[in-house]
Amino acid sequence: MNKKKYGLSVLICLMMFVTMLSGCGSDSGPSKGQETAQSDETQKTGDEGSKQGEKMKLNFWTYYPEQTKIDGYFMNFLKKKFDFDAEFYVASSDTQKEKLNLAIASGDTPDWWKSLSFQEYDKLIKQDVVAEIKLEDLEKYAPKYLAFLHKILGDDPFKYLRRDGKIYGLPGIWDLAPHGGVVGFREDWLKKVGITKTPETLDEMEQALNKFRNDDPDGNGKKDTYGITGTAGSIGDLFSFVFGAYGVYPGAFTEDNGKIVRGEILPGAKEALTVLNRWYQQSLIDPEFIVNKGNNVQDKMVQEKAGAVSTYWFGLAQDGVFCCNDIYSALHKKNPNASFAMIPGPKGPNGDYGMQQGNALFGVDIMFGKQLEQDHDKMIKYLQVFEFTSFEVESKIALTYGEEGKTFKKTADGGFEYIKPYDDQKEQWKYGFGGAYSVPGGWNDDYNEELAAFNTKDKSLLPLRSKLMELGTGKYDILGPIDRPIYNDYKERLDKLTMQTFIDMIIGKKPISEFDSYVAEWNNMGGDKVMAEAEQAYDKLKQQ
Repeated sequence: MNKKKYGLSVLICLMMFVTMLSGCGSDSGPSKGQETAQSDETQKTGDEGSKQGEKMKLNFWTYYPEQTKIDGYFMNFLKKKFDFDAEFYVASSDTQKEKLNLAIASGDTPDWWKSLSFQEYDKLIKQDVVAEIKLEDLEKYAPKYLAFLHKILGDDPFKYLRRDGKIYGLPGIWDLAPHGGVVGFREDWLKKVGITKTPETLDEMEQALNKFRNDDPDGNGKKDTYGITGTAGSIGDLFSFVFGAYGVYPGAFTEDNGKIVRGEILPGAKEALTVLNRWYQQSLIDPEFIVNKGNNVQDKMVQEKAGAVSTYWFGLAQDGVFCCNDIYSALHKKNPNASFAMIPGPKGPNGDYGMQQGNALFGVDIMFGKQLEQDHDKMIKYLQVFEFTSFEVESKIALTYGEEGKTFKKTADGGFEYIKPYDDQKEQWKYGFGGAYSVPGGWNDDYNEELAAFNTKDKSLLPLRSKLMELGTGKYDILGPIDRPIYNDYKERLDKLTMQTFIDMIIGKKPISEFDSYVAEWNNMGGDKVMAEAEQAYDKLKQQ
């Protein structure tokens, strides 16, 4: 399942481009948790100007200058806490790359930049405008960030970014991506049609879909509901949980017994297509899945035209659990009795289950300009600020609520309450907090419950949120971050062949018996070359 699905593009843009900076709510010195980062050595850092009595000047990107103030509460707190002056690089998410390229071409390379693809990463390294990032600096000055990387990406979080043994960038991560996709059932509909247990297997799911289609779950006396709706936006979107029930993941390069495989050409795909064809023939599947886009799927769930859907868990979660519960919140306004039960995917005949998930590593988050190799103290200062603004609770308080006693007060239950007029967003921006301060990129540990509380409106729902965050199961494209020229050349035609063949087989336009002929055509069309390149890339990755 890709990240563009079901109205989530806004969330991902925020994750990539507008992740919040944060600071502390008082003017006191570093907290106990910051004493390590604020060691005697780092307190002595400074550029040449600081040696002459001037403070080090740091630059931060702002994509929404009308919401951010360089001399407002939040930035002034950071400047005082870490002893620096600051300026903004002003750009939009659309113009940042253009501004970066122009600056580099003019010889005025920025101190740092963010949110680039791996292809752009390699290009800038070849231009020799990028500073090497030492692992020991991360260990010493950004230990929480490094621990976060290990938690999400494993023992070697830099294996996709290392070039000639050196690290030139920090990974861009969306930590929810590998566990985001789930199958959701209208829980109230299950009860209405006499099903007391959430379906766990393909057979149980098929029975539920039949009842959603035939037993009038919405009670309007018409046969106008379908078992499930979906989209054919990409191969990975195409009811991937059914393929996952047979242990295959079309549209992704995954590992199986030490070998790289592609799910659409494996025998399990044929079994999954057989199930989907049967469901379609029984009118269990929304017939408009072929033309549906993400917003259409959302609308149909809100309009109560289908009883099941595969999407991200937070789209179905009740109010207060997390942001962006778009399907649930819109549906609940229409039908207050509506609710969803979620599973990681129905189990197939051999116990397999899951769906295509997203790779947590979506790109390169942070790169530093080459000049910082000669100004090591400044790079350290940036790392300290990035670490602090990403992983300290006091930073979340400062950015979200501002200054205690002036813009907010603490409540008896340990929460926070704005003091008027600072419950108004524009007043927050004027005072210098609550805006789209964009410093550390995607450094957000959503699995840290203390930090997650700032994204959870109802704190009593934190245990449910933690449970849902681990619900999504499946595999993702492990070669996504690796540039492969052969694959790039053949991808469009191979995907077009797969999508058209799969749709034709699901709707009965082409018999499932022609699956082997499709596999042969896929290989002859260049798939064999793509797989050979993928195997080489995977072997090289394992040697990193």
